[in-house]
Amino acid sequence: MLRGWNAEFGAWRGASQRLFGHGLKAILFALALFGGSCREPAPSPIRIGYSPFPGHIFFEVAERQEFFQKEGVVVELREFSSFSAAVQAYEAGRLDALASSFSGLLQLAQRMKSVRAIALLAYSEGAEGLIAQPEIRTIGELRGKSVGISQWGVGGYLWARLRERLGLKEGEVRLVNLSPADGQRAFLQREIDALLTFEPWLTPTVRQTRANVLFTSRELPGEIVDVLSIQERLLRERREECRRLLRAYFRAVGYGREHPEEIARLFAERWSVSGEDARAMLRSVRFLDWEENFRALGTPAALATWRQLAENHRRLNVIREVGDVTRLFDLTLIRERP
Repeated sequence: MLRGWNAEFGAWRGASQRLFGHGLKAILFALALFGGSCREPAPSPIRIGYSPFPGHIFFEVAERQEFFQKEGVVVELREFSSFSAAVQAYEAGRLDALASSFSGLLQLAQRMKSVRAIALLAYSEGAEGLIAQPEIRTIGELRGKSVGISQWGVGGYLWARLRERLGLKEGEVRLVNLSPADGQRAFLQREIDALLTFEPWLTPTVRQTRANVLFTSRELPGEIVDVLSIQERLLRERREECRRLLRAYFRAVGYGREHPEEIARLFAERWSVSGEDARAMLRSVRFLDWEENFRALGTPAALATWRQLAENHRRLNVIREVGDVTRLFDLTLIRERP
């Protein structure tokens, strides 16, 4: 009888051990799943928006050369057909950062108080221009004529500076508000007499039409500059990633200086233009590295220059008011050297 009891106990113990073993495995498996689900989620990408312009090419270079990845920051680049479309996405919260002209930044700051510029990207030295049909040879001949212009961003400021220099009165020229692409089409079809435009539309349009170039941004040194702005919330919550983003971008600028022909080929392929035109467009923009950013932003004298430029925009009615430019820029990343 004892042997029978021992046999029954042994069978029960074996079944219990097997049941316990299966249960333990199930518990461990569940814990593994639960532990995996509690891991910190991967950071969302920093979404950078921009419109077509040679001054933004090094974001794409940084992506192609995997500099963002090497610096440990996840970035998503989004190109828009026009600056106004990019601004709409920025205001709607679909972008974290925006590359724009300083003029565009000032206009944006009138509507969004939470944007901060963190770096200068490039100075324009001829990348914008006023062109006219071949029979129009001087700006004075534009009186009574039609001029295509995109007034959001740098276009409004350039036109205001031109009017000021030439003494053109409001109403002496009929302005037609057009996107860059629509402006090129209208000029090619002779629907407008002149066009204030920028690269990558400027050079091909001149080549196709033998248009007269009446004015370029080379005549306004230091006034047309592109900047990178970012949402203040992102700067506060993900500051290290913003630093890595700048580090990757400046690596791309350095790479471009070492490989200018490669950058020209990329630009030519990107915009379906000849290598000669691509090189000409890129020469019309002076890209800035970290040291040049520090010199342009890092001293009281430099900041006084930006205050004066902002005041010019207000005086010309491009913007309504001028806030504290030192508040518009967050200079700590540049001063700390990313």
